[in-house]
Amino acid sequence: MSHRLSGVPVNLLVAIFILFSIFIFTFTLVFATIVVPGYRLTTSFKVAYNIASAIVATVLARYASGEIQKQWLRQINHEISDVKYQLHHSPHIMQKWRAVLGINTFYERITSFKTTVLPQLSFLFTGLITTAVVAAVTLTDTTCFTDLEPPRIHSGADNKCTRMLPSNNTDRSSPLWEFRTFWNNDDGSAYYATTNLGCPSWSGAQFMGSINTINPAHVAYSRNGVGIQSSAIGTPEIFYTDFPEIVEPFDGLHGAKVNQSMLRTVSQCLPVMATNPVRCRPGGSVSFKSNIPEKVTDAEAVYHQISVEAGGCNFTQANAEDPNGKFGVMVSRFCPQENSVGKGTIAMGATGIISLTLAASIGDEDFLARHADSYEAMSAGVAKNLTYALSCDIDVQPTIKWRTLTLELQQGTLTTTPSYSKLISGVDGCVATTNNKANWTLGNGYAGGAAAALVAPLSEGRYWNGMTNTIFNQALNVTDTSDRYSTVASWQKLIRSAPYGFNQSTNALEDVLGLTTGITMSQMSTLDSMRSSSPLADPVNFRAAAQGHATFACTRVGSGQRSAVLFTLPPLLAMLTAIYLIFTVPRKPTSFKTSRLEDLIGIGMASERELSMAYRRDHLRQSQDPEAHVGIPRAPTLERNPFDDDAEEKAMGLQELRAVHHDRKNWD
Repeated sequence: MSHRLSGVPVNLLVAIFILFSIFIFTFTLVFATIVVPGYRLTTSFKVAYNIASAIVATVLARYASGEIQKQWLRQINHEISDVKYQLHHSPHIMQKWRAVLGINTFYERITSFKTTVLPQLSFLFTGLITTAVVAAVTLTDTTCFTDLEPPRIHSGADNKCTRMLPSNNTDRSSPLWEFRTFWNNDDGSAYYATTNLGCPSWSGAQFMGSINTINPAHVAYSRNGVGIQSSAIGTPEIFYTDFPEIVEPFDGLHGAKVNQSMLRTVSQCLPVMATNPVRCRPGGSVSFKSNIPEKVTDAEAVYHQISVEAGGCNFTQANAEDPNGKFGVMVSRFCPQENSVGKGTIAMGATGIISLTLAASIGDEDFLARHADSYEAMSAGVAKNLTYALSCDIDVQPTIKWRTLTLELQQGTLTTTPSYSKLISGVDGCVATTNNKANWTLGNGYAGGAAAALVAPLSEGRYWNGMTNTIFNQALNVTDTSDRYSTVASWQKLIRSAPYGFNQSTNALEDVLGLTTGITMSQMSTLDSMRSSSPLADPVNFRAAAQGHATFACTRVGSGQRSAVLFTLPPLLAMLTAIYLIFTVPRKPTSFKTSRLEDLIGIGMASERELSMAYRRDHLRQSQDPEAHVGIPRAPTLERNPFDDDAEEKAMGLQELRAVHHDRKNWD
């Protein structure tokens, strides 16, 4: 190998190494991501970066181009030596020489393309190296990925809001029993969830205001400015209120943090309410009594009573309003099922005009078609005894699933309503865990707290007329308050049809109740609930077993597109040209170099001398043999000299050469 490379110019080998390095670098940038820390990318930095890249690329390209040019000239030196100065017999040498020096005209480049194609292409390749390198290393906005530790969430273990109670616990006899839900067990114990202040279930009625009734197919509900889609209902709130701290690439564990405004997506495996736990259907019975005396005379009696029985749930309630009055009253109750935390039945019943409202909330068009025309009669107090009942089955536990949730931070648009810049969606399943002992089981706190959240909105209006206005505000399609609702059509317009927040919902009432349980479930894991002072304080440090991921806006070197492979062609082809010249250009030295001005003058003088001597010899032979008709070659004027550019310079060169010939007496 050393014998083969003997005589090869070292500078040419250096040029080949430079071209090879540029090729490898530009090729690597296509498949490898080199990230520049975002906080350093000021405008001045980018300008300085581009200038420095262009300068370095230009210097390297110029060096390689110069070495390749020297090899082409060296090849021309050997070609001139082979013709022994008879350049007029080899015009292609002149054409190649002018092409190598870059002084040929555009017309010459076209007419002599076959002769000069390789030199011209080699300089085209080296000329494009600067452009290719600058384009290959251009800073490009892209998306970076990083792994995240899963956030701590509530395990659902016993706490002050939801816990197991023994049979002799005094909480059963609390005056606030109406706001506590008990799931009795066969052993005499009970699991209870309270809706007292400070627990998530307390705010069940408030959470209904977060439900999206305009375009629920896009966003089921919103919390803290974040839109929750139907695939992510019940997402722990801590997921989108406590953003992870991501360290800038190459900054180390304690480096600068990525600005939150640079985040694009955050993904974690978390529990959600995958399906609607509530199913509502019409059916049941309502009974009522007016002016029931309780230890007072009939004249002093002011209490009224209404009872409902639906789906196995029975409840009787005292009201201030007369159930048989023209407006009517309503009663609602949640009956927990024994031995099944988070499971139970809701019974709802109404009389008078409120019965029409309750029927519209569940979308019972048949009932409205039969009785809506009696609205005016009921308002006048003429028609009475109209009742309506329905039941809703609820089972939260089976609907809680683990999903991969993605928080997407995007640019909101003002052309649609509502518009959210943060959206959460979910997909089934989570990435495989590396911890075989991971615990995916959640405690009963999730199911118990979610179901208990319905107690507060169902108790709205109790002891007055029992009307659940907060539920109706979300379950009814109230768009025109000018309607008197005196016709069947006007009442049927109140029915809010699909789409709903839950894809499985069949009517607006069950969708609203289901979403309320889902939003309450999300409040189990918040920044406040995870504090030790919270009534939800969790003694367990519970985290999902699957690792999370995040993407954020960053800047990389190069575009990363597969088309960027084209940027590797100029250095690659230039390198192949240089290697070609190593094996094609003779390595033996020549007596002159066309790159030296004095050698060019010597070549011109020697060529003129050779032609003049040949002319004199032919002239002498003709004078000695007059009959010989030998074509005497005319000594070429410098108009055919490849080193002159115009007629005036040719004439001056001819005079100078003749003066030199006159001074030299002996040509031999």
